[in-house]
Amino acid sequence: MASPKIAIVGAGLSGLSLSLFITRLLPAASVKIYEVRPSTHPYTSGTINLTPNALRVLDHLGIYKSLIPQGFNFDNLTLLNHQFDFLASIPIAGISEFEYQSLRIERRIVHSALLQKVQEQPQIEIVYDSKCEAVEESDTAVTITFTNGASVSADILIACDGIHSTVRKSFVKDPNDCDPKYMGQISIGGFITKSQIQEFNVNNNPYPLMMFGPETSTGANFMVWPYNQEGDKFTFFSTLSKPEEEKDWKLLYSENKQNLKKIMEETFVSEDSPWNEMVKKTIEFSAVDGYRFWPFYLHSMPEKLYSEKARVIMVGDAAHAMPPSGGQGAAMAFEDAETLAYSLAAAFTGEEGTNTLQTQEILSKWSDHRIARMKTMQEMNKRMSDMRKGSSGSTSGFMFTVKVWAIWLLGLLGVLGRTRRAINNYDAKKEAAVFLGEGVVARLTEE
Repeated sequence: MASPKIAIVGAGLSGLSLSLFITRLLPAASVKIYEVRPSTHPYTSGTINLTPNALRVLDHLGIYKSLIPQGFNFDNLTLLNHQFDFLASIPIAGISEFEYQSLRIERRIVHSALLQKVQEQPQIEIVYDSKCEAVEESDTAVTITFTNGASVSADILIACDGIHSTVRKSFVKDPNDCDPKYMGQISIGGFITKSQIQEFNVNNNPYPLMMFGPETSTGANFMVWPYNQEGDKFTFFSTLSKPEEEKDWKLLYSENKQNLKKIMEETFVSEDSPWNEMVKKTIEFSAVDGYRFWPFYLHSMPEKLYSEKARVIMVGDAAHAMPPSGGQGAAMAFEDAETLAYSLAAAFTGEEGTNTLQTQEILSKWSDHRIARMKTMQEMNKRMSDMRKGSSGSTSGFMFTVKVWAIWLLGLLGVLGRTRRAINNYDAKKEAAVFLGEGVVARLTEE
């Protein structure tokens, strides 16, 4: 069996999960992960929603069961209008149909579980305070240079360094084509407790709640979502239209959270606001220091997710960023990680060893498969994003009424159910067996 040296840039969810799959399927491999953050602050904050396709990957890694008691498990999403009238209860997941419920959980908990498992593997090393500056590949190796002056070589480099990936810019034909572009939307959110706002849930609607408002340029949606097992800690957020990109988002918002609460107050709590009391009180009672902010960016997906010499590969947001409105960013990274690990293991354990043409052929199958999956997911994500935003500029309520009827009709025709199945039924191991061959995957997973 070949003993490849694999470098991963980025110790986020995708980088950690990928390293675990690689060392499981390629136990002779050595993996080094290079992370820009310091070891004292390895996590990012906030909460994420994990649907069954993501949880299936984490279950394959053996950490899913440990996450169940640390997050909010749910099957349905309650839809309301801005006046708190019930619209529908939309099934999102469920053990009977998909083997898993959906899980809303703090991102740091998932990251910590993966990190702990990584630290148990002697083949994996994490090098912190390492910011990638440039990448160069040859026929025999790939060299990574860091801003601190250090450089390393490896057989394979995998970019898990996010939407602003330095690695991506190093080998796409035209880096400008793949630069992140602002999408005209931002998301602002914070934290609240159930005890602070439950009295305003007048019909005791089950959580999580997604509320749709009148079709105005802002304030077209508001979400309240539990994120712990007891269901008494909530995150709330809204996707707002903001056509103009700011030159310094960090200075204006991330470092001045009072601005974020002010925007939410102006949008939802003004004297003539049509929004219900639960939304108004959520913003009124929320602590300023809990506010967070996300501008939405996307970049064009490269024609293929690996370089000409097949020594540089991209996964997650580095390959195909998605705005958070569809809740599938982390899931797509997890799917990438598991399917890529099977592909690399097939390349390095095949009859021809590490033959370059063989590796390119295998990566081509993997890349085509993931690009097709992403195009499907991006189209679904666009529909979700369009449903959340108000773009008509009308306050008459006509477009809002159309939206409500559209949601009802989609549910009646089973379109939402088909969409849910397309998302949740994905099994990375089974999909890898399709494009690599069942015999290949069976050989790789033999005990």
